[in-house]
Amino acid sequence: ATGISSNHHQQEMMKDYGNSLNNGAYFLVGLDSEEVVGWVLIDKGFDWFTEEEIGWISDVYVKAAFRRKGYAKELLQHSFLHFKDLGYSDVRLNVFSFNEKAIKLYEKLGFKDVCKFMKIEL
Repeated sequence: ATGISSNHHQQEMMKDYGNSLNNGAYFLVGLDSEEVVGWVLIDKGFDWFTEEEIGWISDVYVKAAFRRKGYAKELLQHSFLHFKDLGYSDVRLNVFSFNEKAIKLYEKLGFKDVCKFMKIEL
């Protein structure tokens, strides 16, 4: 969601991050030397069909200057270890359908399409 722009986008993201962080989520931050290159927001979710708590990736972001260098892949692989340590066997995320680069990365890492989120404008 950090790749989407709108008039109040930054304020809304800060609010959403705050809500997540207040409920146990945390950032896994990637560094190059001492500079932040990106992050994954580690969270939890609930599968209403299986009635199980699942691992949830709320956000994946790599700064533009550090993209295409493997940081997103590395951050995600480290997040999988965190989720495994937390006892989760299932990790999910949402991705916009136009974000083809992210989708390719997620599929390369083993994510599978399990649902379609659709809309109609009225």
